[in-house]
Amino acid sequence: MLYTDTIAAIATASGPGGIGIVRISGPEAHVILERLFIPARKDKKNPKNSPWMLCRGTVIDTEGRHLDDALAVFMPAPRTFTGEDVVEFQCHGGPVLLENLLEACLKSGARMAERGEFTRRAFLNGRMDLTQAEAIAEMIAAPSRQETRLAATRLDGILGRRISELRD
Repeated sequence: MLYTDTIAAIATASGPGGIGIVRISGPEAHVILERLFIPARKDKKNPKNSPWMLCRGTVIDTEGRHLDDALAVFMPAPRTFTGEDVVEFQCHGGPVLLENLLEACLKSGARMAERGEFTRRAFLNGRMDLTQAEAIAEMIAAPSRQETRLAATRLDGILGRRISELRD
């Protein structure tokens, strides 16, 4: 792993929506999860002890104030998008709520992710090749279904594997 810091960002499009996701990646992701999430049922395992499982509970801020009823998932390295420990909070998609949750993540030890930094970490940590990283940007910006399908093909790694075969 190349990075020693932990990053966080709102992972859903800006504006109001039914669902909003705040994503955290890095070595302190699980610590932030434990600070900001209270499982709904005390007899249930928390997300840290049940990796890859969505857990329902309450998201709080750093003062202990209730922010939302939400889902949380802990995904341990190295089998994540970035190759690092990743946490996602899935809550209601109000922009103010998401900003409050992001602020709590930042106060708990994360720093604001730069644009494209999750993908950059995935590339630098060997989770994808450069053609796949570029395909993500193409997928996001694709104006048509055909361009989305082409980007999905590149994201699958076909182009990178073909280039590797030709290089060999």
